[in-house]
Amino acid sequence: MAMSLVQKILARASGKSFVEEGEIIWAKPDLITVPEVSFPAYVKRLKDIGVEAFAHPERIVVAIDHEVPVHSTAGADRNRLTRQLAASTQVGYFYDGLGITHPLVVEQGLVWPGMFVVGADTHTSAIGGTGALAIPFGMEITMPMARGDIWIRVPGTVRVRVDGTMPTGVGARDIVLAALRQIDEETASYSVIEYTGNTMAALSIPERMTIAGLSIDCGAETGIVPADSKTIRALQALGVNDAVVLAGDDDAPVRKEIYIDAATLAPQVCVPPSPTHVRDVTELESVRIDHAYIGSCASGTLAELQAAARLLEGRRVHPDVQLLVIPATRKIHEQAMQDGTLNTLMRAGAQVSPSTCGPCFGGLAQLSAGETRISTSTRNDRGRMGSVDANIYLASALTVAASALTGHITDVRRFLCQE
Repeated sequence: MAMSLVQKILARASGKSFVEEGEIIWAKPDLITVPEVSFPAYVKRLKDIGVEAFAHPERIVVAIDHEVPVHSTAGADRNRLTRQLAASTQVGYFYDGLGITHPLVVEQGLVWPGMFVVGADTHTSAIGGTGALAIPFGMEITMPMARGDIWIRVPGTVRVRVDGTMPTGVGARDIVLAALRQIDEETASYSVIEYTGNTMAALSIPERMTIAGLSIDCGAETGIVPADSKTIRALQALGVNDAVVLAGDDDAPVRKEIYIDAATLAPQVCVPPSPTHVRDVTELESVRIDHAYIGSCASGTLAELQAAARLLEGRRVHPDVQLLVIPATRKIHEQAMQDGTLNTLMRAGAQVSPSTCGPCFGGLAQLSAGETRISTSTRNDRGRMGSVDANIYLASALTVAASALTGHITDVRRFLCQE
């Protein structure tokens, strides 16, 4: 019988030849990712019920990525305890300040198409840009840590087909925000959003990861981009030599199909207090900003930093705006240093910090009451970045860079058309 890509992945992970939508199964994750902000609490919970060892420690990734550099005594204590517990529990992979978990595990060659990944972070879904099924969990992730498997209800599929050439100034983030405008919570519930089409085929793996990662914000289980030859080549360059293309059957059932003509898209912006409140940038150009941020697991890629640098080269950030730039991983940071990208950004007035989830996490670069930030981060809930009376708008790196130049939310096409 026909199966979607998600069904095929979960069938393999559960040792079955076929699973159907809505079925409750026990599946074995190939990889479990846990950040330092939750790892000690999870270990304590397991020890409290008598679990002293992980079922498959070799499949567990622990990363210190939220409070880097540490900025509180509580964070220092937690990071120290994380280091001790990672060693004593013999987890397979431990990364201390090397970058944000989701791009990092891909960069380290730990992910390939068809994998089943679970993570203790909301935007674990970004890993789906490689053709893996990556689903976030909370405390439930202690189950596969202890047992090696987890129960899950097989989700349905919402298919988004994106065709056409994106206009200048429009990028991957604008695609996913355009999709979120068409997917309500009822449709998203217990669904995986799968992206196909010739526009998707032209995107890089980091761009696909941006789309998969942000898909979670409408209430979907995760997002996924089926692997193709580009995926395989990109993963081979990262040391993954046995990756193969995996796709769902053409006649597999889908809950809903959405079509996006990429050629008609304009830059999109999320309006507080939700990433699902999306508007065209042209509707928001009167909004004044105090801060701008380029980084996070949804951005902070080398390509996005380079694009922002090209826009800012020879220009200066508005005197009333603080621009913060954070590469997603240390490797990206090094690459951006070597090619001059960070120098260009700093000459334009940007402040650059080490790779961290800090601003998204709410511990770094907090906002005061009444302040406004435009950001490439993942969430814009009230109080997410400091005061509950601050405002957070979400957009692409190019839109953020353009807004940093003018002091208000700005359509980057105004600059690009001048070049």
